[in-house]
Amino acid sequence: MKLKNIDGALLKEMIISGALLLERYKEEINALNVFPVPDGDTGTNMSFTMKGAVSQIDQAEINGIDVMGEALSRGALKGARGNSGVILSQIFRGFYQGMKGKITINSLELGHALQGGVETAYKAVMKPREGTILTVARAFADAALKKAEEGTEDLIEVMEAGMAYGKEILAKTPDMLDVLKKAGVVDAGGEGLLLIYQGFISAMKGEEPVGDLSELAGDGKTQLYEPIIDDLDEITFGYCTEFFIINLFDNVTLEDIDALKTKISKLGDSIVVVGDTDLVKIHVHTDMPGKVLQYALNLGALDKIKIDNMREQNKDVLARKKNEPKKKNGVVAVTAGDGMAAIFKDLGVDYVVEGGQTMNPSTEDIAKAVEKVHAEHVYILPNNSNIIMAAQQSADIVECKVHVITSKTSPQGIAAMLAYDPDSDSDMTEDMNASLQDVITGQITYAVRDSSYDDMDIKEGDIMGMIDGKISVVGKKVSKVAEELIEKMSALNEDAEIITIFRGEDTKEKEAETLLASVKKKYPEHEVDLQTGGQPLYYYIISVE
Repeated sequence: MKLKNIDGALLKEMIISGALLLERYKEEINALNVFPVPDGDTGTNMSFTMKGAVSQIDQAEINGIDVMGEALSRGALKGARGNSGVILSQIFRGFYQGMKGKITINSLELGHALQGGVETAYKAVMKPREGTILTVARAFADAALKKAEEGTEDLIEVMEAGMAYGKEILAKTPDMLDVLKKAGVVDAGGEGLLLIYQGFISAMKGEEPVGDLSELAGDGKTQLYEPIIDDLDEITFGYCTEFFIINLFDNVTLEDIDALKTKISKLGDSIVVVGDTDLVKIHVHTDMPGKVLQYALNLGALDKIKIDNMREQNKDVLARKKNEPKKKNGVVAVTAGDGMAAIFKDLGVDYVVEGGQTMNPSTEDIAKAVEKVHAEHVYILPNNSNIIMAAQQSADIVECKVHVITSKTSPQGIAAMLAYDPDSDSDMTEDMNASLQDVITGQITYAVRDSSYDDMDIKEGDIMGMIDGKISVVGKKVSKVAEELIEKMSALNEDAEIITIFRGEDTKEKEAETLLASVKKKYPEHEVDLQTGGQPLYYYIISVE
């Protein structure tokens, strides 16, 4: 039986089906990450973007397809994370334009809507590259539209024609991008998009989705380090509870730590449980902090316990905000690690949004932070190349003037803050961008799989040193890789005077002090400093300037 029209109800089923299929296979998408670093988050970012869409359509009345299309567009934009998520939201934004004012759409209208999605997405990317999600989206839309223009009325046939050509082009993406060929993978964003479209096709055929809506529960919102919520009813759990478990008992295993996380997950939200059998950090929003502490005591001793009543904090802040006029300028920074957050706050940043590798905040997360600044002009420091587009999209949601600084690392963001003046009457974007140009950033992490890059053989578990995102040093010991990386970074900027080492959460203080002493001895003419960054995944972040 042919499917000749899509209405609002069917589009809703298509979106849910696509979101569920992507959620089911998001880790496979993450595994297609080009570099073997522990930050393969394309699947996660796209899944959160789809969750934002599902959350929005779930609130919309099932009416004409234009209503559901608008909900899809708005929800995807608000939930967009990372470059892949932002591009996906733009595909749906253009897709919706082909539905405006319509109750249903036919095959030709579907083809044009898909084509509109591609055009909008290409316009949103400043320097679009072939071999990416954009290429796959265009191939899908071209084939689908061609099938419709040939007179095919069956929308399933139109979508399947798009799928066939989309898969063909996806397989060729390694020939279009050398980095994909070197890694031996196809483009992760393109793979994710085809999964979503496969979910669309399944729903159009009347097939049961691969899961249920409970799998899409929660929108994955990140937290502000100083959360402020306009409506106190939005605070589901009132106590922000943070502490460490130290001196863990000898019989405690990693499975016990996972079991603790499961128990705590039933008592609240915004849960972070990280660490190993030496040290565990806990963060949770709950109404039963005592019970959380009681569970944790079964694993070891508790340290640095902090419990804040968020409802009372928000009452005080909101009372002040209502009586305050907007200030002239403000800054929002995105970073990971308590130490990094503290550094940015000390430099004058108003709000720090927790995020970075593996945890890209959504457009809405950033927009909410911008609104809390309560300023006429807000400067955003993404501090990650995968967050810049989401930061730019936040300008569509807020009322104030947003200026996005192109900082791709936290050290660049720190440098940009040195050019910031809270009382300036002029646009500081150019000066802040200029100040970060002389910063070279190094990052040290571990390989999550065997790979090769620029004639370097990389084995799972190897320590890797990267300079401005490019793998430059591979070794077995963190300290040795760090010293070699600093040597290469210094050679790139012979006029550099300052070396700053930011210690990650998995690096012991004694090891960092030893590295500091070694670097000071080797570079006596430089100002060498050690800071506690607390960043996850990266043993060290290093800046040379």
